[in-house]
Amino acid sequence: MLFFESLKAYSMKTILFLTSRLPFPPDSGRKSSLYHYCKILSEVFHFRVVVVSFLEAGDDPKNKPNFINKVYTIDPPSFIEKAKNLIWYTFFKKRYPMQVSLFWSQNAKQTVDEIIRKEDPVLCIADMVRTTEYLKDVPCKKISDLDDMLSIRYSRQLSIDSSFVNPYGAYLSSLPHAIQVFLMREGIKKRVLSFEAKLMKTYEIESSKDYDAVVFVAEQEAQELNKRIGAKKCFSVPIGIDYEYYSSVPSHKVEAVDNEIAFLGAMSVAHNVHACAFFIEEILPIVLSAVPDVKFLVVGGGVPDSLRQLESEHVEFVGRVDDVRPYIRGASVFVCPLQFGSGIKTKNLEAMAMGVPVVTTSIGAENIDAKNDSEWIVRDQQEEFADAIIRLLHSENLRRKCGEAAQRYIEEKWTWKVAERSFNEVLLHLELIS
Repeated sequence: MLFFESLKAYSMKTILFLTSRLPFPPDSGRKSSLYHYCKILSEVFHFRVVVVSFLEAGDDPKNKPNFINKVYTIDPPSFIEKAKNLIWYTFFKKRYPMQVSLFWSQNAKQTVDEIIRKEDPVLCIADMVRTTEYLKDVPCKKISDLDDMLSIRYSRQLSIDSSFVNPYGAYLSSLPHAIQVFLMREGIKKRVLSFEAKLMKTYEIESSKDYDAVVFVAEQEAQELNKRIGAKKCFSVPIGIDYEYYSSVPSHKVEAVDNEIAFLGAMSVAHNVHACAFFIEEILPIVLSAVPDVKFLVVGGGVPDSLRQLESEHVEFVGRVDDVRPYIRGASVFVCPLQFGSGIKTKNLEAMAMGVPVVTTSIGAENIDAKNDSEWIVRDQQEEFADAIIRLLHSENLRRKCGEAAQRYIEEKWTWKVAERSFNEVLLHLELIS
């Protein structure tokens, strides 16, 4: 039996996926995408899937799902490597955006090359812009899975003023306190972010020339980069939702709380931090004037101290949880008050699948074609955003109708079947299937 299993594995063509984190468990938006991409490539297209990942805190390769054949882990760049990369490649040569410099390691590159020689894949996929340098010269077909256009996100972020936003990511916390304070000054942040946005725009164009296909979650962004590079090699593979999982929350797990408003997201991400601060300072006071006992529940790890200072009897930061469903499903309203960002906001789709009415902004609604005022509510002015929440909190019937319509919409348009069809198009383009 073992011999035949080995023979079967040997006869299957291999796809190697280089990821910036393990794609399991699927407990965040990006990890869920990576998890299901691997599953589709294995179970639908019958490739042998090999994953090579940098390890994040809490990652455990032993939890590998069966549809991933093998997992290799590699060490992330050291603090010294990151500092050298930033000085040389980013600020002196103006070659790599910070996102790339902070993930580049010559030692890791050698390890990746050795694994590729050993596994002999027909296709290599780079997860997000930060890993593209590792695969641009490998001798097989290549996909750059950019997820969304960071140059667009950064440009939008430049128009936002917020002392809460950290554009440097987790790297900031590893620096001496005095340097952290300096880098978080508003004027310094703006200059660094403007510099990064210009580098990223150029890098997205130049790096795409080294790849056979480029993948985004949003069709609009795929077409935008096609226009910038003057070629038709960019495709959209939209994310899906595990509808059965999110729509069937065990009733014993849900403790419904009247007048509770929920938000979900990794709180180490700039647009989520700003969205929460904006909601607490600009929108929540308006809601409180009409619904005095309302509570805002923030689900997601990595809450910075600057944001946690806003916690009160009306604001609670839950942190990272193993199962988000009881927290979101138990809320009366889900909000996504993003002021900048790009791509598709998975948090909205998950809340809609749970039947919770969603109030979001145009940025949060981007690339999702749900009907406004029936399947969800889209408002950009804070007074109108707050009014939509108040109306939902005051009407159980309105919440039920909006939640049911949202669930029907997700079931019809946002399952992983859509991603399967899109992957089929990409693989045909690469001539890996017929």
